[in-house]
Amino acid sequence: MGILIGAFVLGVVCYGVIALYSRFYKSRRIEILRQMLMEKQTYANGITENKIVIAGGSEVLYSFDTDFLSEQLGTPAVNLGSNVGFGAAFIMDRAKECLRSGDTLVLSLAYGLYDRPMYDVFAYEYFRMYDREQFRRFSWKERAYYMMKNVVLNRRFEEKFFDMSPSGFYRNVMGSELPPHKNVPLQFADFAEGEVTAYLLALKKYCEFHDIKLYITYPDTVYFAAYETEPFFEHLEGFLKQNFSVIGNASSYMYDSEYFYNSVYHVNKNGQRKRTNDLLKALRKEQSIGNKAVEG
Repeated sequence: MGILIGAFVLGVVCYGVIALYSRFYKSRRIEILRQMLMEKQTYANGITENKIVIAGGSEVLYSFDTDFLSEQLGTPAVNLGSNVGFGAAFIMDRAKECLRSGDTLVLSLAYGLYDRPMYDVFAYEYFRMYDREQFRRFSWKERAYYMMKNVVLNRRFEEKFFDMSPSGFYRNVMGSELPPHKNVPLQFADFAEGEVTAYLLALKKYCEFHDIKLYITYPDTVYFAAYETEPFFEHLEGFLKQNFSVIGNASSYMYDSEYFYNSVYHVNKNGQRKRTNDLLKALRKEQSIGNKAVEG
């Protein structure tokens, strides 16, 4: 009997700890990401003319100098990069909140997002803290898994500070701190159409209905010879080019490691200049907007 009582008490205590965490614990990482997204949305909402919104995960934050794009194109641009841990659907949802009729959306999804959950580990944590009605998106099994994963990630989190422009991109990211264990080829699952691709097609319909130009592009990443024979890229490009207006191809944005800061997705200042100019040239070709020469 004593063992049963002890087990019951332990169960009640564990349930209480879980309930308290779920209701009241604040993840510093998610607080920072939410504040960043709110600032970007406020900036976007303050633009009264047609604008360009570039959306994606953290690779977008590092890649696109939206101040330079705005200056060169004569059209305001907003960098809506956030974090791949949110999932593709969360990223697209946030983009729609910043768009109006006549705008242009450039969407760049990290390759891993195509076979990850549409609302991933950080989306769970975001909804737990700020929008609990969205919990319906997760099964009880998923809630238990994401809670435990976030407990681990929150304990490991180290806050870092970057200079972010009001338009939403990281400025002056100098040098290369890409450690050897990160400077390795990405691993790819077989590309298959699924929830994420269906959500992309729904986004296309949304943009068409609201008179929003939609372009899909590819993330920049470190070049590896193994990618020359990786079938994932051929299959992804086939799907995208069949269904969307696509800027470039995957190999266009595979750069040498010297252009990257601390991840195979995060470019430094030189990489940002290169990627921004690549996008600028493509937008001028696609839209025929802006007349100023591209800086070398």
